[in-house]
Amino acid sequence: MTLSILGLAGLLGWTSPAAIPQASPMEARLQAKLQEPWLKKAAWITDYDDAKAASKEQGKPIFAYFTRSYAP
Repeated sequence: MTLSILGLAGLLGWTSPAAIPQASPMEARLQAKLQEPWLKKAAWITDYDDAKAASKEQGKPIFAYFTRSYAP
């Protein structure tokens, strides 16, 4: 049996765009991480394309910090 997208949305209670949550838990965690004091001590660039442009303009390498806030 196949459900249409609208049928599935109705089953899940999504009746209008206003019913869809605005901020996911992952987005909330990202915003909380961005407010931590150690992160505010430097001018971090969080967009890769912007970082590449700044790196080329200033002649400096890119320092990347990777993390994850979940476990599979």
